[in-house]
Amino acid sequence: MKSLLACSMIVTFWLGSLARADTEVSAAAAEIDALLAKDWAANNLTPNTPAEDSVFVRRIYLDVVGRIPTTREAEEFLSSREEGRRAALIDKLLDSEGYVQNYFHYWADVLRVQSKTQPTGPAYVHFVKDALRSNKPYDMFVREMIAGEGKTWSDGAIGYYKRDRGMPLDNTANTVRVFLGTRIECAQCHNHPFDKWTQKQFYEMAAFTYGAEIRDNGGGVAGGISDLVREQGMAIHTMFKQPEWPKNTAAEAERLAYWAELEKVRRARQEAEEALHQAERLYNQALYRGNPHYPKVAFDERRKVTLPKDYRYDDAKPKSVVEAAAMMGHACTPLPGETRVQAYARWLANPDNDRFNKVVVNRLWKKAFGLALIEPLDDLTDNTVAVNPELLSHLEKLMVSLNYDMKAYLRILFNTSTYQRQASHEELAPGTACHFTGPLLRRMTAEQLWDSFVTLINPNPDMLNMTAREYLKQRSLAVEKVADPAETLKSIQAAAKKYQEQPEGVETMKKLMAEARDEAKKYQSIAAQVTGPEKTAALTRAAECNAKVKFISREITALYDNARRTVMTEVIIPGQKKLFEKVTGKPFETIACEPNQKVPVQAAPTASMQAAGAASDERAMAAAGDDGKIKTTKAEVAEAEIKAWSEEAMYYDIPRKQWRDYFRLRARKSQQWPRAAEIESPAPRGHFLREFGQSDREFIENSNSEASVPQALALMNGELLPQIVDRYSQLMLTVGRARSADERIDAVYMAVLSRMPTAREKDLCLQAQEKGLSTVEDLIYALINTRQFIFNQ
Repeated sequence: MKSLLACSMIVTFWLGSLARADTEVSAAAAEIDALLAKDWAANNLTPNTPAEDSVFVRRIYLDVVGRIPTTREAEEFLSSREEGRRAALIDKLLDSEGYVQNYFHYWADVLRVQSKTQPTGPAYVHFVKDALRSNKPYDMFVREMIAGEGKTWSDGAIGYYKRDRGMPLDNTANTVRVFLGTRIECAQCHNHPFDKWTQKQFYEMAAFTYGAEIRDNGGGVAGGISDLVREQGMAIHTMFKQPEWPKNTAAEAERLAYWAELEKVRRARQEAEEALHQAERLYNQALYRGNPHYPKVAFDERRKVTLPKDYRYDDAKPKSVVEAAAMMGHACTPLPGETRVQAYARWLANPDNDRFNKVVVNRLWKKAFGLALIEPLDDLTDNTVAVNPELLSHLEKLMVSLNYDMKAYLRILFNTSTYQRQASHEELAPGTACHFTGPLLRRMTAEQLWDSFVTLINPNPDMLNMTAREYLKQRSLAVEKVADPAETLKSIQAAAKKYQEQPEGVETMKKLMAEARDEAKKYQSIAAQVTGPEKTAALTRAAECNAKVKFISREITALYDNARRTVMTEVIIPGQKKLFEKVTGKPFETIACEPNQKVPVQAAPTASMQAAGAASDERAMAAAGDDGKIKTTKAEVAEAEIKAWSEEAMYYDIPRKQWRDYFRLRARKSQQWPRAAEIESPAPRGHFLREFGQSDREFIENSNSEASVPQALALMNGELLPQIVDRYSQLMLTVGRARSADERIDAVYMAVLSRMPTAREKDLCLQAQEKGLSTVEDLIYALINTRQFIFNQ
């Protein structure tokens, strides 16, 4: 009885806590609505009408998880009559993996995250995703990047400095722009022409992080190689000792013998040293080509920044040392035991730093409503005034009170009645104030559009894509797994022998290729001067020579590939096997792990969507959890997939005899059509994502959502449609459950637009059928090319 009473009290307390939390969110949302209403009244504006549930459900899915809802998800929400269903859906989506995938794109664009940058890229991607997944407070997220110090595999945050490697001054300008919303890059070369910042102030700001050093291969295998070379070098000096000076210096013969012996020793030592240097080059060639560099970030407090030699202002002399000082806000003084960069990180991400607070609340407001309260949000000056200063001040205090909890802040914004109103369709001219009578109509981003197409194809678009996730994690672990010199140095030496074999063979082949190329040119020249059979013969000989050139070129590539394969078999796989067994305590198991090999990358209307990416090799199948330990095995993943696919098959009434084919196709499509966040960042050139404006991650916030002719052609004539209308796509499975033509039209509208068609739209469908557009594929083709589908309303 006592245990039942205790359980009852726990449940009552839990429900009471949820109710209080909901009340607090509602109250905070109401305060924002009140401040907006005050602004509307002052400007004689009328708020937009409340959005219908069908509009809201599509918008909230796009804004929180970055894709349209599946038909099942939309119908589940639209059929609910619960009072707090919108708030409940917001909570559900914010707590989902879809939130991580969607907001990763935003921060990857801001922070210029590139997963292909080895090896920090994968670790940096993991750091950003893990911060979102664990809901790391924003101030902590920033401080970890600014003060991040360590090795790639232990601290992915060092990717922030690796991104501007060798450019510490540019890194300072980027930091101030991203986190303080101020563009100071002009002051790097001269006093800012449009703001108050001086060149000296810029260098004072840069002094905080100028000591950041990115060191490659400072330890691990490379350190072992350095030690080995050092030991062998000392052995050479011991082996080839300088002869003793003759005791009888008057005897010319003894002096001549001494000089001859000295020259002999010198040459022998020189040859031994050259052989050692050659061996060292081969070790490093095998290490660097077989695996990436292994950088770490360290901060050298002794490293000082100096003004340029052409500095021309009176407040300091050229080339003089500059001490660190904050160029805005309160002073930045290191506390006892605190380094310069730690003090800078604490000063930057601080509740008292007004610009830091302004930027983060504006960034997330713009994500929810389509425009910031200050535009542009990364060009603040002392004279910048928000369109609604009272609201901005309130949002800053709200963010601080939430301890920089980004999810909590977004939850409040999404629960405002203003966000849940109809979208404003008017296009604002630059400089025109936006008073937010509702969120702005926005064109989908490249990632939202891609993920929405994935949703039409995949019945479970957010289901764990283990192969893609494992690929990224293994690339991160690739750095750590070969970091033990004792374990892998011998393998590196074995691999180096392969590289030693290359030069002679390659040089011989290059000579033969050059001779064949010259022969081809000679016969082409002859062919140009003769006619008839002689011309034919000359062209034939030229073609034979060109074929020989191509053959030799392939042979040279094969030589290099052979060496790289040796590195894989001698270094990578053994290290990975040991790591797997050490962490999991289970026998090593392998699968072909090549997630990008089947990822569609081309969006040209007539091109096949084909693979781009990594070569196939055997990799350990293990997924790392948030603590970095490998937890999920191949068998466990397969079991989860079969369970999900079985549930899908039953829901869509697929006959059991077809389940085998369905499971096989689902497995293939899961790898072919991953969510955008599981594709390389950025996607390869030519990929749908790049065609539709995904950032190249070279510049801050470099994405765009502008329409273009190639985009229109890709949607109209590309190979997306065959995938969407495949019989086992989410869309066609939904259509397959319909019993009549009318129901099929309803099913298509619900899948594509998350709503039922109007009477007028049904009438237009009937008219189109009379004109020959009679198949459901025609309707699908029409809808995915409409403004309603492409825009987030």
